Amino acid sequence: MQATTQYTPEITWGREVVRGTVHGRPSLMYKDRPHRVRDLLIGARRWSDRDMLVQGERRLTFAQHERAVAAVANRLAAYGVTKGDRVLLLGFNSIEWIVAFWAVQSLGAVAALGNSWWSDHEVDALARKSETKLMIADRELHSVPRVSFAELRMIVDSGDPAVLPEVDVAEENPAVIMFSSGTTGTPKGILMSQRSIIGNLHNLLAMTRRLPDELPGDYVGTTSLQTVPLFHLAGVQVSCATLLQGGRIVMLNGKFDPVEVLRLIQQEKVKSWGSIPTMVTRVLDHPDLSAWDTSTLKSVPLGGSAVPANLRQRIREAFPNVAERVGSLYGLTETGGLLAAGAGSEIGNHPGRVGRPLPVVEVRIANPDAEGVGEIMGRTPNVPEGYLGEGPIEGPDGWIATGDLGRIDDEGYLYVTGRAKEVIIRGGENIASANVENTLLSHPAVADAGVVGVPDKDLGEIVGAVVVPHVDADLPTVEELTRLCKERLARFEVPERWWIRREQLPMSGIGKIAKRELLQQWSDRSYADVIDENRS
Repeated sequence: MQATTQYTPEITWGREVVRGTVHGRPSLMYKDRPHRVRDLLIGARRWSDRDMLVQGERRLTFAQHERAVAAVANRLAAYGVTKGDRVLLLGFNSIEWIVAFWAVQSLGAVAALGNSWWSDHEVDALARKSETKLMIADRELHSVPRVSFAELRMIVDSGDPAVLPEVDVAEENPAVIMFSSGTTGTPKGILMSQRSIIGNLHNLLAMTRRLPDELPGDYVGTTSLQTVPLFHLAGVQVSCATLLQGGRIVMLNGKFDPVEVLRLIQQEKVKSWGSIPTMVTRVLDHPDLSAWDTSTLKSVPLGGSAVPANLRQRIREAFPNVAERVGSLYGLTETGGLLAAGAGSEIGNHPGRVGRPLPVVEVRIANPDAEGVGEIMGRTPNVPEGYLGEGPIEGPDGWIATGDLGRIDDEGYLYVTGRAKEVIIRGGENIASANVENTLLSHPAVADAGVVGVPDKDLGEIVGAVVVPHVDADLPTVEELTRLCKERLARFEVPERWWIRREQLPMSGIGKIAKRELLQQWSDRSYADVIDENRS
């Protein structure tokens, strides 16, 4: 049974955009906006009888979730956690992870969202760097006091009554520490304020026309399947949005498995599956795809990497009710979240187009070339407070360098064409890896492709391509892939070294190809196994 309590908002969510200042610099912002993340828990009381969290056989209603959050907050307070303290969350997706996140927010403390795949050495170093007072994890780390997720599960399952603590939190106070993916070195800690988290959520809700003040009491919330890690900013978005819209979060009860994804979509009548291209491809490639009822699926927003046109088409064919709602969300942690978004026909027939900038976001292209391509720069009120121990992220005028290459067309749409840091320099010629990858992904037999710079004594680097075919496809030949590249790419961009394999490409924690790991895998192989095209 779903609660239909009349909503009397204690906080307001407006659409009017005004110009103000953030960190003393000019910025657009919403005039009417919430100021504390913890207030979202109060707003969620209107949905108290609805299921909120589903994992395996376990289910928590909104009321049970708030009670669990209060009980866990009291336990953390008993360990000495107070406003402003840093608490490291280090675990895989679970009900306890979400409850712990909100318990930290209810105390006015700061949730440091760690990657469960980190080594003990990395955890120890980053716990010290973030000045962690308490760690919530199922692994031991002698340098930091620890509470286990197993202990939290007992608290959650007990259902003991508890009341949320009271705490005074300001918009400028810190809320979350995110960590960069670490594919090019030690992850950096990025400190995000209450304003950053709320502002990014405000953008998302305004874009989807789901601001809480606009929802009736009998609004039917979205059931979302959560397969991306909760420690990623997208996971925080889903958790927050679900609270405000009366939806459900469905989580895998273990590692990613295409069959489990399909089972959950059918069983829980999943409406939205926020994922990454690699995960979606693995589900689409599963031979039993058609045996499952996926008719409830209406939306497949994708992030983590560029989405090729042929993948969008495959999604439409496999999930007909998704129709034109295959979306694209573009942003990054360093900008505090989303910069641009698009869906349907506005992006479907335009390779590389990710959408228009969101209402309070300004975007420009730095140092564009003759085709208008340069580094994407963003200015937003959601800018983080800075890197831990390294100062601000934005420049003196508030602009943030994304590290992505792109352009803006005459209609104001943003295109992402590659990574500034993933440029291969072959004999003085700059080659964008993403451009070569998109070309390879246009081949009907190719499911995934990773392009890297392979060291070369003569040219410095040459282009190497690792290609993974669809499970039901024959291995494409080097000859046909080379022919495709020669038709669409400059001569110096055509890969000269190939690795065609069935094994999936390694992914980072946020779903992008782990290029450093891929290059290491390649270097560990005998070059006798790898085809090296003749140069001409």
